Amino acid sequence: MASSSPLGDTFGRRLSAYLTTPQDYRKYRERLSREVLRLRHELNIVTRDTKNYREKEQTSGIDAQKYSENEKFGTVLLLLAERSLVHALEIKSMLEIKGQQTPGYKKLMLGKLKLAVATSTQLTAAVAQEQDQLKKLEFLVFAALLHGQYAINKKRWTEARSTFSLARIGLEFLGSQLAEEGNSDLFGKTLLDEILDTLVDPSLALAHLQDSTSTKTAADLRTVSRKYYKENTLGLREIANIVSALDPAFVEEIAEENVPRHVTWRSHEAQIYNDELAVKLNQISRVGWQSFKEANDYDALFSQWAALVEIHQGDVDKSADEDDMEKTQAHAVLLTYLKYNMLFVKVKRDLLLIDQLPLAANTAKLLMRNRDALRIYNSVVVTTEELKDLPGVYNDEDLYESLEELCKLFTVKRLAVIAASYAAANKLPEALRIYLHIDRTFTGSESYFKVDEFPYNVASNAQVQEFKKELTALMAKVHTLTQLQRESEGAFPTTVAENVHKFPASIESLQNITNITEPGALAPVLSKPVLFDVAFNYIGYNSQKERTMKKASTKEENDSGDKKKGGFFGIFGRG
Repeated sequence: MASSSPLGDTFGRRLSAYLTTPQDYRKYRERLSREVLRLRHELNIVTRDTKNYREKEQTSGIDAQKYSENEKFGTVLLLLAERSLVHALEIKSMLEIKGQQTPGYKKLMLGKLKLAVATSTQLTAAVAQEQDQLKKLEFLVFAALLHGQYAINKKRWTEARSTFSLARIGLEFLGSQLAEEGNSDLFGKTLLDEILDTLVDPSLALAHLQDSTSTKTAADLRTVSRKYYKENTLGLREIANIVSALDPAFVEEIAEENVPRHVTWRSHEAQIYNDELAVKLNQISRVGWQSFKEANDYDALFSQWAALVEIHQGDVDKSADEDDMEKTQAHAVLLTYLKYNMLFVKVKRDLLLIDQLPLAANTAKLLMRNRDALRIYNSVVVTTEELKDLPGVYNDEDLYESLEELCKLFTVKRLAVIAASYAAANKLPEALRIYLHIDRTFTGSESYFKVDEFPYNVASNAQVQEFKKELTALMAKVHTLTQLQRESEGAFPTTVAENVHKFPASIESLQNITNITEPGALAPVLSKPVLFDVAFNYIGYNSQKERTMKKASTKEENDSGDKKKGGFFGIFGRG
């Protein structure tokens, strides 16, 4: 939604001006008057005869024909209605400051609101033939907002409820168009949210509660708007007709019994206290994501989950001071449930982005493609880490371990992309090292995940097995190519076992027994057998030492004989 649209020119500009005091509203109203005067001069509809102004003024004559000639006629009516509304808001601000309800000012405020309603009715008639349906819808929503405010001040609750119901349908549809188109218009989104939060929803809730025919004390405002918009008799049903023509399901009433009131996450059950949240959860549950083929299909789904997280986070902040432990626990479980699904949608979208990267025709483009894949895998790993940090996840052992394994799986896939990049760049040894590292660290068992499934089928045990087979095939291929490359380059040294007729030097033998720089286990090599009888010929003795030992032995024997002669029989030899 551009800032120059009907809602942007009125509510948008007023929001940007930050009007708070009566003086602020007065200055803004005077600025609008100058702009209207400039347009009147440009369109030549200035009434100079102020005495007979009612008879000669040309503004009341603006109709569909003049609008078809020049759209600025519609802008004049739009700004006139806005000026009357700002005048009423100025008086209301003054009454709030004074703290008293002065009858004269109260009547003046209602008169200005009535004038704004009358001008907006003329505006809707003038733009009846507008071809741009979204622009026409904005004009009608603007008129419905004025009618609704007037009905609230007049305490016409049934009329206010039906009018604000139509306004809510129109604003929701305009917001959905911004989301579906992937429009990053922050101004438009902020404007629509501001109108809904500060004007439409409080007024619709008040009108529904004050209506005597309503038996409910509280209800989902979306359900109320779909149920009661048909009661409008002010000619604003065209809002529903336009929305229904563009999206018939948008105005369908949702049966209350089909709206979930509880969610279950990992054996924890939580009650949904916000009716709007329950309805939107019901919408998301009916989304056929199984048929999504493009990553863009998940963008709208991610936005819906993010909107639910934002709504519920607001409820959590509002109830932060409550002492109801059961309600606090339910809020915590529901918040984890919403963030859990939102983050898995993001993971699924990123994985599809990787799969849909364009095929490369040459090495340079392949490396560029792999660089993009690595960047996305980094984001996927970060998102998976966020899943592990969600409240309640750490206490669930099976889920926490499965998320750790999921994070490891994406890390391994990232390493596989790096290995493929090295292989594409003809750096096969580097690629082989990565594949060998993956093979040693990544088990990929049949029961890799302990949980049965992840949301949106992000990963499963069957997918892990398939990926493991692909890794094995790639590693075998790169291993073979690396072997051939190194053999062709003569990079392998000759080992001892390859030449049994050669006795290399000891240093050379140690260097060539095996290549210890290559990863893998050491294995024994063939040895050269030598018979013992051949080796016996090389055994030598120290002969000098042997003769010395012989002499010593003979001398000892002679000495021993002499001693005997000089013994008992020696007396016969002496004398």
